[in-house]
Amino acid sequence: MSETPRFKRWEDLDITDDFIFTRVMRNKRLCRTLLEMILKVKIGEIHFLTSHHAIQIDPNAKGIIMDVYLKDENKVINVEMQASNHGDLPRRARYYQAAADIDTTPKGSQYSDLKQNYVIFICTFDPFQCGKAMYHFANYCINHDFPIPLEDGTSKLFLNTAAKALDSLDGDLRLFYDYVRERTAQTTFTKELDSSISKLKQEKEERSMYLTYTSRMMECRRDGYEEGISIGLERGLEQGAYQTKLETARNLLSEGLNPQMVAHCTSLPLETVQELAPKQ
Repeated sequence: MSETPRFKRWEDLDITDDFIFTRVMRNKRLCRTLLEMILKVKIGEIHFLTSHHAIQIDPNAKGIIMDVYLKDENKVINVEMQASNHGDLPRRARYYQAAADIDTTPKGSQYSDLKQNYVIFICTFDPFQCGKAMYHFANYCINHDFPIPLEDGTSKLFLNTAAKALDSLDGDLRLFYDYVRERTAQTTFTKELDSSISKLKQEKEERSMYLTYTSRMMECRRDGYEEGISIGLERGLEQGAYQTKLETARNLLSEGLNPQMVAHCTSLPLETVQELAPKQ
């Protein structure tokens, strides 16, 4: 019999849960800080390609879902929080990079237009059992006297936050690892991250969105798990976001804003806003 996914209680969620991770990474400043700590490159203006972004390359191809998916002027980056090891991360990374290239390269583009493509897995376990704090993979020629880089613009990074030896990491990144595994906020970044999570968990709309998400996911059978997650998550987040818009519209109307302005602010149809307006 196939299994349905299990989910934590809202009160027990933390940074290692992808729902929380994706929500706090909507803060561009926090997201940029984390990426620059990991990649050691400058991140330009961030354009989210939506968190928990579903990609269906072809109706007959395997669908995927990405936790945090973004681009800047010359990079496309996918960041995944990974708390369980199914032994498939290397090939998942391969597939994710291919999907991101197709998703972000318009028809008629040249191959030279392909962006630098990074896939980052933040793991709460050691994915390769070698004790390294971070595994950074790129493509090189292996049958030569010295490595010749392929320079195809791809990198795959696997962060092992369970590593015992963290000396190879910069101080701020090392303390981020401490936060992931022990929830000890010791830097400006991790304190702000922790504060953002605490505020998020106090928001009724976010809790409602998570409950909607989990209820959708529990309907998905283990067969086609990722595709089911993709469909269920998109529907759950859309429904939660829509309910949030409705609540915002009601609040704005109660403050005296006219329906046209409320419709503009919430992106709701004017007819919907007019139906929410208090009856005279």
